[in-house]
Amino acid sequence: MSFISPWLLWALFAASVPIIIHLVNRWRHRSVPWAAMEFLLRAARETRGTKKLLHYLILALRVMAVAALVTAFARPLLGSFFGWGSSGLNEVLLVLDRSASMDARPDKTSSLRDAIPPLVESTFAQLGHCRLSLLDSATGTVTQIPAPEALADLTVSKTTDGGADIPALLQKAIPYLEESGAGKTEIWIASDMQASSWKPDSPLWPGVRQRLAALPLPPSIRIMALRDRPESNRGIRVRQAQVNNGKLVLDLEVLRQGFNPNQPEDVPVQLSVDNASSSATLQLAGENTSIRKEIPLPQGKESGFGFVALPHDDFIRDDISFFTFAPKPLANILIFGPSGEVGKTLSLMSAPPGLPGRKATMPGNTREAQANLASQSMVVWYGPPPRAEMEKKLQTFIEEGGIALFLPDDTEHGTRHSFLGVSWGATETAPSEQYYRLETWDRQRGFLRDGSDQTPIPANRLRAVRRKPLLGKYRTLASWDDGSCALAQVRAGTGSALFLGTLPRYSWSNLADGHLLLPLLQRMADRGAERFSTSISLRVNDASLPQSATDTPVRLDNAQGSHPSGSPADTAGVYRLGAQTYAVNRPWPEDMPDQITDEKLHLLLPEASISSMQSAEEAPSLVQEAWKLFLFFALACLLMEALLCLPGQTAKRPSPTTRP
Repeated sequence: MSFISPWLLWALFAASVPIIIHLVNRWRHRSVPWAAMEFLLRAARETRGTKKLLHYLILALRVMAVAALVTAFARPLLGSFFGWGSSGLNEVLLVLDRSASMDARPDKTSSLRDAIPPLVESTFAQLGHCRLSLLDSATGTVTQIPAPEALADLTVSKTTDGGADIPALLQKAIPYLEESGAGKTEIWIASDMQASSWKPDSPLWPGVRQRLAALPLPPSIRIMALRDRPESNRGIRVRQAQVNNGKLVLDLEVLRQGFNPNQPEDVPVQLSVDNASSSATLQLAGENTSIRKEIPLPQGKESGFGFVALPHDDFIRDDISFFTFAPKPLANILIFGPSGEVGKTLSLMSAPPGLPGRKATMPGNTREAQANLASQSMVVWYGPPPRAEMEKKLQTFIEEGGIALFLPDDTEHGTRHSFLGVSWGATETAPSEQYYRLETWDRQRGFLRDGSDQTPIPANRLRAVRRKPLLGKYRTLASWDDGSCALAQVRAGTGSALFLGTLPRYSWSNLADGHLLLPLLQRMADRGAERFSTSISLRVNDASLPQSATDTPVRLDNAQGSHPSGSPADTAGVYRLGAQTYAVNRPWPEDMPDQITDEKLHLLLPEASISSMQSAEEAPSLVQEAWKLFLFFALACLLMEALLCLPGQTAKRPSPTTRP
């Protein structure tokens, strides 16, 4: 418990005054034996125990009344949703969700984020001397806040067009708590509880709970849950922008929430290409509408940028989506391994005949492969993992944005040497007349995602009679029917490496049929070619954002309502850095309204206290004064003491009877 005037607690010694008076009263009475009183003492002996208990109860009530009065004058603090105010609190670490969804305005005036600074300020006005630190989702660093009232105006507390990763933020908070030595600390998490930010399935959660509990002074965790949402909302995003026959073809997706899905509507939309605006009308139906929009381009124009914007509503950050377009660069695919059936299959599926923009080469030796590596979009490697100089070259290629696919060799034993921490185990063979079947894969994102029309790739047709299990630390992209990993991914720098557990050879699997391998190779080739493109699309604060030690990104678009300044680290828009133009958008999961439930939250952080806050109301303090409670308690003690001190009712004496 904490107090506004803790020095008054020294007056609690006054609670001993009734006890002292009681003892003094006992000492000043002397007992004098008197024979005539013996009869009365014998009569009262039966009620002496009851009277003694009554005296002690009266004494206890007097002591509690004095103690409660002193405590009331010290002005104790009571947490409005956290329980009793913390005693001896040295620091509060505010973990702030700055994701795009925190800019929603359920009351049409103030955003969800706007409710946080007044709440923190009013609480610190009563906590007394306590340090405030901020860990925000955009920078991922801890900032010391000079005064709580400064929080509202700090740049590091404003909402961004980016996303949030709460478990990753808590993981970053732990080293700070270990090194700060601030003493007793509390972690306050301010969030709109969006499931995409809390990531309940993240593998980081067990480690976060374990490390927090292992701290010398484990911090209390308090969650400010802003669950309000606008009653209705529309959001738009550009899934793809490309030039076809002199026209810019935009694949658009519009999400509607809070509207009658059975009632179509016409919505105006602003289209901008190279800052030249036009308007159009979109016909929307259902909760999700996919639209293809064609815009005529001047003759010979093949590259540019632009945006598509809906009329503003109570969540303006999802009302606009930026894009760039340019001719696709040639995707050079290097295929390295022993010559034979596997190499021919991989070459055919990497660069199918008649598909432009693809070129597959098969170098004859390692030296030739190293010489051509810098110009490649993608590398397909099958056989034993790379060693020595080639291993270093390939790792550098991936870290600089390249994409690589690794397949096992066809031997029975596993590989002793790993690449990027991943290797293969010994060959496993399915029982007679049975297969290993591909059962699950990530259909929402990555190289195996569904098509733009939500049609899944036919990966479940893959059958394997032989496979090699993947060993090491990786992210699973696809799994066999027994739960083991079939396709794994490891990120390194701005690129990534994928590892497959079987071969496109019919004695191993039907991978050569192309159900999985063909779309996988084509999407990987497109991703690898992006690093040679002058026009790409990324996400706010993406690790793949172009970097320069000397140049600063320049904002190109003139979108109305968007921030005139900012950087790709926090603001969506179209930017140019050197010769490269790139569109930066909010992460698409920010458009999803799903929230994490309190039940799920208690599984992630069992000891956390949760408060559902209303952004439309005036933010209350996290602590409230409880002196009235103690004053009423003291009054109740005095009333009970007075009742117990009342004399007992005297029995009425019977009237004497008249003798006859």
